[in-house]
Amino acid sequence: MNIGIVLFDQFTDLDFYLPWDLLNRVRLLNLSQDWQVFILGDQPQFKSAAGLWVQTHRPYAFAASCDALLFCSGPQTRTLIYDAGFLSQFKFDTSKTFIAGIDSGALIMAALGLLDGKPATTYPTAFQELARLGAIPQKQSFVAEEFIATASRCLSGTQLALWMIEKLIGKEIAAKIYETVRPLEEKNLG
Repeated sequence: MNIGIVLFDQFTDLDFYLPWDLLNRVRLLNLSQDWQVFILGDQPQFKSAAGLWVQTHRPYAFAASCDALLFCSGPQTRTLIYDAGFLSQFKFDTSKTFIAGIDSGALIMAALGLLDGKPATTYPTAFQELARLGAIPQKQSFVAEEFIATASRCLSGTQLALWMIEKLIGKEIAAKIYETVRPLEEKNLG
């Protein structure tokens, strides 16, 4: 299984690091021998919004070889959704590839036509843009339908990563991964 995480300059740190960690736990805990997570980009490295540098593993075109793909968020998404050269690099079979976007990463999915007429969520300040791109915005933390999922706000990256794991290798493994990170006493923080 190949999982790709799409990055670009000024990506939102937590929208990358949280899913990156959870997705990699499958391999690190020896829950699947056929599991690799790759960072995709058109540069050797990208600088996050908080100033951390992350190296990429494969070009964006590697998305065609992925079983699952996650579009991260960040202020650059507002430019990338109008960049035909950027968008043209993403070719995949939408009936076989699980595709997800967190926060404004959903805007990239919408610009690719993946959310036309479909319910989706994003960061609250991007709901209007999401609707303009053809999706039906939902004020929910997580929306999934068949091979497509979107999540709103950084901590929903947990739901997104666990959804990918469940879809690719099963609910039991997703539950094992969650067990390694869940709060010791899950309480309502409000």
